[in-house]
Amino acid sequence: MIKIGPSGSDNEFTLKGHKSTLEMPAYVKEAGLDCFEYSFGQGVRLTEKTALQIGAEFAKEGIEISVHAPYFVNFANPDEEKIIGSFKYMTDSLSALSNLGGQRCVVHPGSPLKADRSVAVSRMNDNLKRFAEHYREMGFENMFVCLETMGKVNQLGSIDEIIDAVNIDPIYLPCYDFGHINAREQGYLSIKEHYEALIKKTIDGMEWEKAKNMHVHFSKIQYGKSGEIRHLTFEDEIYGPDFEPMIDVFVKYGMTPYIVCESAGTQTKDAQQIKNYYKRVISF
Repeated sequence: MIKIGPSGSDNEFTLKGHKSTLEMPAYVKEAGLDCFEYSFGQGVRLTEKTALQIGAEFAKEGIEISVHAPYFVNFANPDEEKIIGSFKYMTDSLSALSNLGGQRCVVHPGSPLKADRSVAVSRMNDNLKRFAEHYREMGFENMFVCLETMGKVNQLGSIDEIIDAVNIDPIYLPCYDFGHINAREQGYLSIKEHYEALIKKTIDGMEWEKAKNMHVHFSKIQYGKSGEIRHLTFEDEIYGPDFEPMIDVFVKYGMTPYIVCESAGTQTKDAQQIKNYYKRVISF
């Protein structure tokens, strides 16, 4: 089964008078969705007590939860002190994820800064190897780090870079942000065949279980020559991409990804559109 849900609280959540993440599991369930992503974008500020309370509510409603690590993480940073800081952000995120009862932690893999791209990629991969060892030394288990494709051309996180990085260690899964991929590649995901070519490349490039159970971010994204500019809603008719061919390809190949909608303020409503289409496809 493909699990589908929103990232963060949308406009409707606030308009209905909700204020606390403790209210989110029931809200997501009422919307007929399956999962939710909690972002630590600016840092991990959840106490253990609060995380356990939130996790208990998600477990009660049967809604799966994932987290997004802070945006400050950069596995390609040449400064060892900054790498240690990135490791700390990751261990804090994984500790909170464990308390929340989830298994997936999404992270932006890195930026070259001023380094040559090949040097930055090599450094990123070396630090991903180091972090996998650190993960086990810290006693973590049964959780995955989902390496995200990025939307700006100068960021690390192309499809090829993510495939190579995911193969470094069993703890890593791909996080394909199809809006990012479309923006980075200037509207590439315009037809089903392009989605299918991408999925075939992924299946050929990594273990089947990793490809099959990939993490997914989806939204329509405005882009320019450098890639991503801003997230949009499903009402956009200019930039795309469309979610229907993505679902068609996932179903065709028997894949069961975890899909998180990141639309700008309408993520729950737009996630419902994805879920309703998926239900129609598998009913035929």
